[in-house]
Amino acid sequence: MIQRLGNYPGHTGILLGRCDPYGAESGGPKRILGGLHGPASAALPDAPEYAGIPQNVMEGEWACQWPAEIRVRMECKCGHTGAVMALCSWHDQPTYRGEHVGAGRFRRIRTMIRVPGHYEEIQRRQAGACPRCLYPGKYGAWYKELFAMQGQLAQLRDIGQWYSPRAADIRQKIEDLVAGFDEGNARGTIHRCLMRLVPVS
Repeated sequence: MIQRLGNYPGHTGILLGRCDPYGAESGGPKRILGGLHGPASAALPDAPEYAGIPQNVMEGEWACQWPAEIRVRMECKCGHTGAVMALCSWHDQPTYRGEHVGAGRFRRIRTMIRVPGHYEEIQRRQAGACPRCLYPGKYGAWYKELFAMQGQLAQLRDIGQWYSPRAADIRQKIEDLVAGFDEGNARGTIHRCLMRLVPVS
């Protein structure tokens, strides 16, 4: 049975505008992965293979056409909280199929199906771990260092310098950081903390 969000404390009973899970309605994504990545980190590169892709998708601002029904934010059991989001929920989505009507002729049949919104999908697919619990303290900076060094290695590979002293030095630094992460996991400093979407007024 579908529970309407009108029963939730985060449903205000007033129009909330369009669903805004990834920033398309509010100036673009600003805190990717809990702030570990900056505003432009979700953008696609300006390359020929991406020609024709809508501009909002190029900028990482995946837009949703449905109206928002609830205001929520992510919380984990350790007390970390995310930004408030206005999200859509269950709604009727049109779908189409072909029906044979004889003599090689078909007609298009339109039906409506009930589909989950961003409230349900984010809770199901994007709430598996709190970024601040995965990367506490110095580990957030280490994560950024790893990310940057992996990019440097990719550039060296592309120019045929994978086995160069520079690449070997980067690989060693990556191994050292990974060992530090392993130690943090073993001590319990790093842990996987599930998140949940909590309605807010």
